[in-house]
Order: sequence, then structure tokens, then C-alpha cells
Amino acid sequence: MSALSLQETRFSITYGGTLVAVIVRKDHPVDNVEFVGSEEQPLQLGFHEKKAGVVLFPHLHSGDPRTITAIQEVLYIVKGKIRITYYTLDGKKIDSVDLFEGDTVLQVGMAHGIEIIEDARVIEVKQGPYHGTTNVKVQVQ
Repeated sequence: MSALSLQETRFSITYGGTLVAVIVRKDHPVDNVEFVGSEEQPLQLGFHEKKAGVVLFPHLHSGDPRTITAIQEVLYIVKGKIRITYYTLDGKKIDSVDLFEGDTVLQVGMAHGIEIIEDARVIEVKQGPYHGTTNVKVQVQ
């Protein structure tokens, strides 16, 4: 596991200059709103911290046509502890990070494996549609 990952509240895992994941710890301070990753990614992850009384006006998000070329996902650890290990597409280990209750990760690229360290409840968000678990994951060696 990265030595700095236990001290920092927001950090990225990269490989060869390519963003692999962004980890945001539950105690990461946010001033109003903060998006992680880049504007070009097909999945955006934002953190909001607002004071009581703030009102966001009723709105919808414009339906600009988009072509999704990469499946990305967000994991939010509701409870427990998990370890995510990141790999290159040919199976070389890049890094590992432990995630705890309240932590969030935006998984951008490369491959990953997950180990449940303590009983866990995890919320996963990714682009749909969801076609079940058969033939949707490609195993790396």
C-alpha cells in the first residue's frame, strides 16, 4: 500500500503518466464543491459541502449527446474495509490501497482487484446499462 495514502485525504494513483484512480478519504475538506479527475473523463465525481440554508435552484442536466468509450466506476465504502490492487492491462501490479468506511474511489483506468478485509457494504456507480455479471469482466493475468 502507498505510504502516503494513509496520510493524504485526496490522492491519485498513476502509471506511466496515466491516471488510474483517485481516492478521497472521508475527512477530505471541501470548500463548496470539488470535482476530482478531469473534465474529459466519461464519469465525473464531485464532492459538495454546503451550509444549512443553501438552496440549489431546480434544474436538469442538458442532454448533450455523448459517446462512452471507457467504463469507469465509483466505489463508496459504507462500512468495513477493502483493499484495491491496481494492475496494468498485462497484469503487472501498480499499487494497492486500503479503503475504510466513508472513503470513495473513482476508478478511471487499468485493471483492479478487490479484497474484502472486513465485512463491507459498498455502493458502486458506473455507466449503464448493466448486463449482469456474465461476460462483462475481462480477467488480466
